[in-house]
Amino acid sequence: MTECQRCHKPMKTAAANMLCTSCRTDYWAMIYQLGHVQLPALRSIMLRQAHIGTPAHTPNKGNAPLPIDVRAQDLIADSEAWLAEQAGKIRAAYAAYDWRKAWYAIISNRHTILNMPTAADDYASLQHISRRNEQALTPEEAMVIIGTCPKCGHQAASTPQAETWTCPDCKWQGGVQAIKAERDNKLWQLEYTGKPVEVARYLAKMDIHCTSDQIRQWLTRGKLHATPTKHKGEYVFNLGEITAMLDCHN
Repeated sequence: MTECQRCHKPMKTAAANMLCTSCRTDYWAMIYQLGHVQLPALRSIMLRQAHIGTPAHTPNKGNAPLPIDVRAQDLIADSEAWLAEQAGKIRAAYAAYDWRKAWYAIISNRHTILNMPTAADDYASLQHISRRNEQALTPEEAMVIIGTCPKCGHQAASTPQAETWTCPDCKWQGGVQAIKAERDNKLWQLEYTGKPVEVARYLAKMDIHCTSDQIRQWLTRGKLHATPTKHKGEYVFNLGEITAMLDCHN
């Protein structure tokens, strides 16, 4: 019995490209998503016809902003290069197609694409591109703080579903769960000054979920040793203590 090259689950029947049925389905869905959703959305952002999240204040003085979004342009270039490469594997002439025609060529040749001997590597490459696109297309308020980059210390934020994270500064890449674990170990060293509702919101940004009512109850029952400040309803909280309480109640 062989293993899938992506998820390493055993396969009864060995496919030419060593991808299991589940991974083949996910791979195809990712290809469809790239051309049907991600690239059109990124192009709108690049041309500043759309934006992600809450519009920022535009100053009325100083230099005018660039007419295009450079970050979106880079993501588009990587996405289009991937499509061109895959289309070129179907027929060499297809590599010169624009991104939409290349995508249509790929969509029209499902069997060929899924049975490419390079499909496992192509899937891995597309997965990396797709995650970067997804992160760019996710409103900032929907991102969660998972910790900091172990190499350069840059704050790490990702979508809640992300499995890996790439540092935008030093390009270090690692697993989200490992980064979160390191962050959680350091929470005992971190304090947050504010009201229960404020600390609950702050923790939610780190994908740590508790309610302000829970925090108030723990304070009332003496289970949290937060220090009151001179402002009414405000405390200095130890974040590690709150997460420990959550672990006890989960």
